[in-house]
Amino acid sequence: MTTLDAAQLDAWLARLGLAAPPSPTLQALNAVLAAHLSSIPFENVDPLLRLPVRIDPDAVFDKLVTRRRGGYCFELNTLLGAGLSALGYGVTPLAARVRWGVPDEVPTMSTHMLLRVEVAHRSYLADVGFGGPTPFRALPLSEPADDGFPYRLVPSPAQAAAAFHSYDLQARGNAGWLPVYRFDLTPQSPIDFVARNWYVSTHPDSVFLQRLMAARTDGATRLTLVNGELAERAPDGSVRRTQLLHAGAVVQALSDRFGVLLDEALREGLMAALPRLLAPAAASPGG
Repeated sequence: MTTLDAAQLDAWLARLGLAAPPSPTLQALNAVLAAHLSSIPFENVDPLLRLPVRIDPDAVFDKLVTRRRGGYCFELNTLLGAGLSALGYGVTPLAARVRWGVPDEVPTMSTHMLLRVEVAHRSYLADVGFGGPTPFRALPLSEPADDGFPYRLVPSPAQAAAAFHSYDLQARGNAGWLPVYRFDLTPQSPIDFVARNWYVSTHPDSVFLQRLMAARTDGATRLTLVNGELAERAPDGSVRRTQLLHAGAVVQALSDRFGVLLDEALREGLMAALPRLLAPAAASPGG
């Protein structure tokens, strides 16, 4: 996998608020994941405004580090993978089918990028690019996670009939364990993500063109924004929701709660697009 050069590594670590390159241990990996999820937000402003999304390493570094923006899985995990490779970790990109909020009978494409990371001869799931519930530390692929941790990996329902290992990432919610996405360990090359990125950033059926989304982890709390609904998911799975009914309030939340830095053109574009997206919530009873 592409790695960061020395100057890029220093700039990436500064963006994460980490003082020096940590050694490639599990503890250091977890520190990087927590800092990444806190410092670099998930956001889809560019595809929502019909702006192109480039996922080559140089473009990703410029957007997420130099310009201090956020991005989605192909951008965030490309940057994470390049940074971890520079720190001495073994990194393999993988692909997943999103199951969060999707009925069991509805099929989904492999449109999510995640990483397999090797630490001390063990393999872990690492992911800073999902716009919903996301583990804030690495999950081992070969052993159960801590009982109290609000995320877990389990064999997927198709595991028994498959000739390869397939996993479901699940998040603990009020109704029990809920599926987040499904993946196997087939390595993916950078070219494999080009068509996926084109689809999710340009196809009219893509959710990234239909609603504003942002996410950031604040300690153990996962913050998410979908159009005007701000949700705060606690480690016990409980969720507090706040409805933002005006475009100005949403743009302010993007800045204050998610750290999304927007230039004047992007701000104006969002202010023009948001009233249409917020209209259903504003018109709902009690809204």
